[in-house]
Amino acid sequence: MRKLRNSVVLLCAVTILAGGSFLTGCTSYATPEQLARITELEREISALESSIQTKQSQIGTIDRQISAQEAKLEQCAKDKELVKQRLANWQGN
Repeated sequence: MRKLRNSVVLLCAVTILAGGSFLTGCTSYATPEQLARITELEREISALESSIQTKQSQIGTIDRQISAQEAKLEQCAKDKELVKQRLANWQGN
């Protein structure tokens, strides 16, 4: 009797586990909704990567402009110092 009871309990447990995995529907492929979401995310990634490249290009352009302005500023400082020296020599004569 005890052996029969254990067999019934074991059979019920196996049935419940098998039924549970059958009901959950473990599939090895994505649903159409998941595929659409993946495609949407891939497009978004592509757009963001393009935006990053554009911004990096803009940063390069701005860095070059800053360098040019700094060179002009340095030249102006040198010219100012030269004018100061020449004025001092001119007034001293």
